[in-house]
Amino acid sequence: MAVQHFSADVADGDQDFSFSDEPRGSRFQSSPRQGGNMPVMTPSAPSNAAPSVLGKGDRDPRDLEMQPLTSKDNGEDSSSTQPSRQAERPKKRLYNVWPSRNKFFCKGTMMTGGETEMGITPNCSVPNLCVWTCILAPCSLYFIWVFPHLWREGCYALPLATLAVFLMATGFLLATCCSDPGIIPRREVVIATKTAQQLQERLGYDLLASDSVPLDGRGGGRNLPVELTSRGYRWCRTCRIIRPPRSSHCPDCDNCVLRYDHHCPFVNNCVGQRNYHFFFGFVTSVLCLAMMVLPVLFWFLNSENFELAVDGMIHVSSGALQPVFYALIALGALVGIATLLSFVLWVYHVFLIATKRTTKEFRRNLSNIAEEPTLCASRGPRLFDPWALVDPRDVIRVDEEPPPMPSNFCTDLWSSCFGED
Repeated sequence: MAVQHFSADVADGDQDFSFSDEPRGSRFQSSPRQGGNMPVMTPSAPSNAAPSVLGKGDRDPRDLEMQPLTSKDNGEDSSSTQPSRQAERPKKRLYNVWPSRNKFFCKGTMMTGGETEMGITPNCSVPNLCVWTCILAPCSLYFIWVFPHLWREGCYALPLATLAVFLMATGFLLATCCSDPGIIPRREVVIATKTAQQLQERLGYDLLASDSVPLDGRGGGRNLPVELTSRGYRWCRTCRIIRPPRSSHCPDCDNCVLRYDHHCPFVNNCVGQRNYHFFFGFVTSVLCLAMMVLPVLFWFLNSENFELAVDGMIHVSSGALQPVFYALIALGALVGIATLLSFVLWVYHVFLIATKRTTKEFRRNLSNIAEEPTLCASRGPRLFDPWALVDPRDVIRVDEEPPPMPSNFCTDLWSSCFGED
């Protein structure tokens, strides 16, 4: 460090000031010019002391205003820490920030579809509750009254078979309601999870069309590769991806689904490539369950033992149980109608399976371009990882607002009755 000198001569005084800053210390001298009595003071700093600042050397080291200016982070530019701060944003699991209308539960293990027009609460619809009621109500009566009676009579095969079919029907219904129908993740999810290369290996093509479509996907419908469009691949304007043949965008769930069949309000989920097996198994097993439960239950309700038991209960309760039996009769009629509709639905899907067509292809008279079967084809792997860690802002499209939720039957009724907006 160069030696610095400072001197000042006062014209109307008789004092001479000098200041010297040296590498190993500092010196301050005061001497009288004309025989003054002022003593000479020569304070020297220790050799290992830090360089002092003029006029601030004796200040309290805890006083931040009086300390020498130093650069932050050991001389690093503070602007260089900005990207690192952005990189340290808190991340969440993908199922917590899923951009469409699907809802995940059990920590992302299961998922269900979007709310339907007959919804009671989000992801709980009236048709779905009717299905569960038509299954559980008659089966409860069967297992409470008929099952013990047949078991005491030594008939074991029919009750055990009915129990097995009941477990199959409820299991297939749960699997259809709570499984992934074959969702193709939208562009924001693919970019946030960095799975474009993995999806290209699974699907056999680049669903983002990275070579011809910008990263944000704008204008992608005008720049699709000809080799894909000629084979039935289409551009989804909502998801901004290229979807394969036989797939479609579900407006209820707001997703593209592989081999899309239809959105079923009775299971509150889409029916597609990965859960069509469960759906057809449910329709088949619930039809078999109805044929095993309803005739036996009707026979038991008209038996002499049941009539004696009913007469005793009515006599004890003075007719208070009569409305209950009327409700059971109404429920039985509803279950009978549901059984007939289930049979029609089963025949319809057997026809679709035989002709290798989906519900959408049959209704719109579309041909099966891929010529693959509907039921016997492979389910394929799930195309997204619900437990992947992503930045919540990366799955939000900045140039579009989220799609509005479909109208809710009960909330609309409440608003019309109480005048809420």
